[in-house]
Amino acid sequence: MIDFNEELKKYKPVLGVEELQDGVSGNDVKDIMELLQHLSGKVVAPGKEKE
Repeated sequence: MIDFNEELKKYKPVLGVEELQDGVSGNDVKDIMELLQHLSGKVVAPGKEKE
């Protein structure tokens, strides 16, 4: 059986919003946005034409 009190001792809270914002730099966000745009087909890679 699970010992609830023992499991509570192991608990580690997830990062808060503020901590996440500090951990993600502006370049990471830009990279993610470019990737999402590329996957959605809205951005064409340099040197390639959209089909």
